[in-house]
Amino acid sequence: MGKDYVIYDIHSHLGKTSSGEENTPEEMLADLEAYGISKVGISSLSGISMTAQNDLVFRAKQAHPDQIKSYAFINPKAPDAIDEIHRCLGERKMDGVKFHSWKHGYYPDNTPALQEIFEAIEPYGVHVQMHVGTAPFSTPYTWAVWAKRFPKIDFLFTHIGYYEFGQSTIEAVRDLPNVWVETSGQMDVDVLLRAIDVLGERRVCFGTDWPYKPVNIEVEKFFELGIPGDKLEFIFHRNAEYLWRMEG
Repeated sequence: MGKDYVIYDIHSHLGKTSSGEENTPEEMLADLEAYGISKVGISSLSGISMTAQNDLVFRAKQAHPDQIKSYAFINPKAPDAIDEIHRCLGERKMDGVKFHSWKHGYYPDNTPALQEIFEAIEPYGVHVQMHVGTAPFSTPYTWAVWAKRFPKIDFLFTHIGYYEFGQSTIEAVRDLPNVWVETSGQMDVDVLLRAIDVLGERRVCFGTDWPYKPVNIEVEKFFELGIPGDKLEFIFHRNAEYLWRMEG
């Protein structure tokens, strides 16, 4: 059913999983294409080296430039975080920045280094996305602090807050027009429908969180919910086009 639509996955990953499974860009693209997904944005969560993680993603984009968008994975606690931003966004023209405060172990609202990091990101005009929904490090209100401080940066809160913070995420960002939400892993029907109703379809983005979520379920849940086609166009690809700066 998804093949009747243009579908872009704004949030997925490449590299060895936490359970040790290897994967390749070709495996990822084949898995996504089977369900009609023609473009994907990726970061790498594998290992502990920002440079190695971002090099892996950059090589994947070089190999598949028409299908892959690349995100720099940044740890604000790393001493070379600013240098890595300029290397990835300046030299390599990557398409966004990924933060994962749960994996890197910091509280976003108590990490002063993020001020300089967002100041470095802002001139590049890319969006930033963050894992949202895992207590205590990745709650929506802690990241909303930064969205308020940097209204010129577009933020994407993944998972619509996951299992714990779905409704809270909607409330945290409803009055922040520079914040979008992403749908992977969010299986609460009330949260999915309310996000579209309260935030509007222009602020909800489709993602699969590959390889961690079943692609077929992430696609098919929208058809099971009966979301109208005109709204699905924005959720499935138009919002990603905007955040990837593809328009115009």
